[in-house]
Amino acid sequence: MPHTESCQTCLFHGLPAVRLTAADGSTATVTLHGAHVVSWKTPQGVEQLYLSPNTRFEGGQAIRGGVPVVFPQFNTRGVLPRHGFARTCRWAVVEDLEEMEELERPKPCSVTLALQSHKVIKSLWPYAFGCELTVALQDNSLVMTLAVRNKGQAAFSFQAALHTYLAIGSIDSVALTGLEGHAFEDCTEAPSVVKPHSALQPHAFVDRIYFDAPDTLQLQSANGQLQLQQSGFCDIVVWNPGGFGANPPPDLPQDGYKHFLCVEAARIGKPVVLEAGGSWRGTQTLQAVRPSIG
Repeated sequence: MPHTESCQTCLFHGLPAVRLTAADGSTATVTLHGAHVVSWKTPQGVEQLYLSPNTRFEGGQAIRGGVPVVFPQFNTRGVLPRHGFARTCRWAVVEDLEEMEELERPKPCSVTLALQSHKVIKSLWPYAFGCELTVALQDNSLVMTLAVRNKGQAAFSFQAALHTYLAIGSIDSVALTGLEGHAFEDCTEAPSVVKPHSALQPHAFVDRIYFDAPDTLQLQSANGQLQLQQSGFCDIVVWNPGGFGANPPPDLPQDGYKHFLCVEAARIGKPVVLEAGGSWRGTQTLQAVRPSIG
């Protein structure tokens, strides 16, 4: 039977969510908690995002895996909580897109969520702003667009990233190409140092920031082949906590690192500066080029 496009509300581990179903049978699920993309399956039913089985689906807690929204600060590069507040706050589905001039016309199979301002956010970051994430399924791809607007009179700057956990089947199967010839900041060392690009070593702790990175990469793994494209974001983060006796985050299994690689579209080295009335958009597109059939 042919599939019909739909956008339906649902619950995901008890959290309110939206489930997109494209005409080709691909699906995506986004929770209102953090505007977190927690699942993207190709028409063949292959899950392309990793989600830790140990994550806590609770308000105020970050979800380990999927695609957390990092805003308005990356990691601890500022005075805000690590990775900012967007990934742990409540978002809401935007019903009237006509008023959002900064966003392109929404795709047929898409949903737009807006970050809900509240006292905690205002106490941390006292600016008048709008922040929306649009998630769309099209052409065997998952397209995620983060849009930020300055709705006040005072200028502000921010960092942002889509902290994408890609399901890879096995860390031994991974080949990431497209970064050859580009240096990176190696954050596994303290203080961090700049190094020339080198191939990823399976099971090793990886925490790299490629500044002014290429806009297209390819990831080959046991889970299939993905093409990763970005615009608006000028940096790329590659992260995996590795093995060899490393202590993983408490919400990640000891061997969880074997099943994902984070390849994040980011804006870190050159923070976005928005004057009054200004806006910015950043997009990451994940396309399943040769998806595995299981």
